[in-house]
Amino acid sequence: MAALARQRYVAPMRGGEIDRGQSGPGQARCQQVNRKQAKRHPAPRGRAWPGLWVLAGLLACGPSTDELRGRDPRPNVLLISMDTTRADHLSAYGYGRDTSPSLTALAEQGMRFEVAYSPSATTGPSHASLFTSLAPIAHGVVKNGRPLDAEFETLAEVLGAEGYETAAVVSSYVLSERFGFGQGFAHFDADFSRADVLAGDRLWEGEVVGGKFYGRADDTTRRALAWLDERENPERPFFLFVHYFDPHNPYLPPSDYAPPFTPGPREALKLNRTIFFYDMLLAFTDREIGHLLKGFDRRGLDPDTLVMVTGDHGEGLMAHGHMFHGVHIYEEGVRVPLIARWPGHIAPGGVVSEPARLADIAPSVLELAGSVGDGPIYRGSMAQVLTGSGVLDAERPVHLYRRHYSGDDGVEGVYAEGEKFGLRRGRWKLIEGPEEGTLELFDLESDPEERTNLAEQEPERTARMRGEIEAWRGRHTRTDGADVLLSEEDRARLEALGYAE
Repeated sequence: MAALARQRYVAPMRGGEIDRGQSGPGQARCQQVNRKQAKRHPAPRGRAWPGLWVLAGLLACGPSTDELRGRDPRPNVLLISMDTTRADHLSAYGYGRDTSPSLTALAEQGMRFEVAYSPSATTGPSHASLFTSLAPIAHGVVKNGRPLDAEFETLAEVLGAEGYETAAVVSSYVLSERFGFGQGFAHFDADFSRADVLAGDRLWEGEVVGGKFYGRADDTTRRALAWLDERENPERPFFLFVHYFDPHNPYLPPSDYAPPFTPGPREALKLNRTIFFYDMLLAFTDREIGHLLKGFDRRGLDPDTLVMVTGDHGEGLMAHGHMFHGVHIYEEGVRVPLIARWPGHIAPGGVVSEPARLADIAPSVLELAGSVGDGPIYRGSMAQVLTGSGVLDAERPVHLYRRHYSGDDGVEGVYAEGEKFGLRRGRWKLIEGPEEGTLELFDLESDPEERTNLAEQEPERTARMRGEIEAWRGRHTRTDGADVLLSEEDRARLEALGYAE
């Protein structure tokens, strides 16, 4: 593994320093801790160990937790993933409804990437790429239910090995530990039991699906803040990954939630009404992200925390004949938000117009955390862009992938056969479906909604980009990973979430 060749960032030794002359708040806190220890573990009756208690007091009276944390220049990292989130339905990206005031404020305090791409329009593959910086055809998680192999190094594993406390709070069964997404996380919370969501009343092939298989954003925020308050090593920097699920179908908003916008006459139509509920859930998720960020502020964590918010994929909303996601790699399916904030390091109000990728996030976090290495997870860092000393190459290739469909998989509204591959380079985007016999070229500058296929009008460009896709496929080793053997209940839960795979 690349980790063996990596040079580690070595943080200052913690807990092994003794400052006998320390005074002030740190010493008072230390003495208070010693008194608590003495009450909990008194010496046996009739025996006195004064020498041992003095020694224990000296060993416990090192620098305070705040002082130790202050000596480590590395940031805490909060990485937030919003499921099923189209960038163009966020008011932070110019959408008409006020769906994301919290993200708008975050962008004003940091940097917003105008164009960012998920490598796939499916949750499992995109998160595997987010954690490993690899393409789906390289890490092998090409669809939901296929596990991320332990051989692949994850962001959490690297940061954990370098002294970070690592924790994940996820809100979908699809990201559970059994599919490999717990790699590197010392704390992994996928407990939706307290979430106010439906359970036990969904039908799949005539059978009732029991249990909860996704969480609600307010419960997710509660669990994330609870972990902050229960950390075992507050003197260490932390990496906290938080995943929000709510904008995903079946688009069921909380009964007591009122969004900051109201429906109009257009919402009498079924499609517009569905889109209204989708927007409503984006706004609800944004509200809870705001609560999470306020929780960081109340705990005094803002100055030391790098925050990155992105989406795992978008949603069709019938833009190209399909309501949901997975089957298409058009812009509505793969273009996601990306916003970053780190006070004092990322200048406020910055906007990057060149395309970014989910796969760029892990290497960027590692570089900003001072980690040095030469494995795949270190390639593609945008750290210099974030800190204002570099720019992205506007012509840098962005590769997209759609997993294999059998043609009779019953995808609603469209026909899908085989795999699909996409490439964006500059203003141009090519989508190729070899088994479907489809080839589409779009000029995103003049045709951002991908309505006019220019493949025949631009044969040389089309051929050149097809060659790039073929070369990219050849450079990536496709793993022959197998699906996890799912129980009937597991398969029912995936089916109920719309994952007919």
